[in-house]
Amino acid sequence: MDQLRAFTTDQWAVIVAAVAALVASVIALWQASIARKAAHSQLALQKRIHREQNEPYVIVDIQPDPYGPMLLVVENTGPTVARDVRISCDPPLESGWAPEPGQPDLTQVLQEVLGQPIPMLPPRRRLTFLFDSEERFQNSSLPRRYTFTVNANGPAGQVETAQYTVDLDAVKWSLIAERPTKKVEDKLAKIEDAITKTEKAIKGLAPGSEQQGPRRRTRPLPVGQQRQDPTSEA
Repeated sequence: MDQLRAFTTDQWAVIVAAVAALVASVIALWQASIARKAAHSQLALQKRIHREQNEPYVIVDIQPDPYGPMLLVVENTGPTVARDVRISCDPPLESGWAPEPGQPDLTQVLQEVLGQPIPMLPPRRRLTFLFDSEERFQNSSLPRRYTFTVNANGPAGQVETAQYTVDLDAVKWSLIAERPTKKVEDKLAKIEDAITKTEKAIKGLAPGSEQQGPRRRTRPLPVGQQRQDPTSEA
């Protein structure tokens, strides 16, 4: 304490200035560190966005066909070529379509398709495979949900792994809405309605119908101007 009391006012001013300068430098270093981290994160984000915008994007889905069956669809919706596309499915894909004599088993075909990599899938390339029919929904022993895992390589190397879960119950309702006979049914309903309207119009034109035009009314002549019966003159 005696040593501190021995400091003069000028010495205390120097000490306070030195401490203030040290604190300011520490704060400046801390702010610079935060700025560097923010700049690094921003740069990394921009690189990631640029990479993702130029990467292939391979999707796997089960979609209804307008003519009835369900299709397994593999499509590259990205802007660049996908290479070495590898697709796995959990549980293993299984079709309920019973093969006719001389035709391949669809379950075996689908598992072979997914069991080997696709060497190249250009942008907007779409591969479709017959999967099953509407009769599948009558067989409760077959799986209703499938999870597809997709790995592929793009121009900058391996693309981030993607997963897609397909619920066949949702596909079922889509099949009902898109059934091929729906448009025919709608057209037949319109034709039937037009025929009904035509029949009503024809009945309205028939003699004695209430829908005939208004009849002409004859006004009675004043007294003294009544028409005479031609036979009375005779």
